[in-house]
Amino acid sequence: MEFDDTNFIGITNAEQYKSFVDEDWEFEILLQHFAFEMKKGHILVFQMTEEGIEHSWKVDVKVGTKEISPKCFRRAVGYIRVTDDQLFLVDYGCLTMAAQFEDEKVPDKNCSNYRIKIDSGIYKVEFIQFYNVDEDEYIGTNNTDILLNFIKVPNFEPIVDSVFWCTY
Repeated sequence: MEFDDTNFIGITNAEQYKSFVDEDWEFEILLQHFAFEMKKGHILVFQMTEEGIEHSWKVDVKVGTKEISPKCFRRAVGYIRVTDDQLFLVDYGCLTMAAQFEDEKVPDKNCSNYRIKIDSGIYKVEFIQFYNVDEDEYIGTNNTDILLNFIKVPNFEPIVDSVFWCTY
């Protein structure tokens, strides 16, 4: 994922995610909006850095049958609904433009390149981050920065109530 503003990264169901917030949104309102949409299974959002470092993330995608839980910097688990046989990785710039302007959509032109082809259904998503961008160090492996492991499940569980790893 070539960096634009990657302080936050999202995995989104572009067909279901309601991106527009307000032309004059405030950051706290945006975080609440993300949490609301995460509870519905339309998006998962992750804060990638506490230092504001932008990075071109190498992301690997796996569709598996069980959690992997390797040695890593950090790991999160959430659920997402896939309704159009695809998801998109999106960056903060894409999310904020769509939050501010009704005619902007997710994904934008840049993020439309980060399509994940995946069968429609409900998925448990294991987001495994190996690279700590703030410390410039890998934990576990240096073959990839992030591994997304999608596990198809029968039921959606709204276990998330805020942006993952958010320090705000």
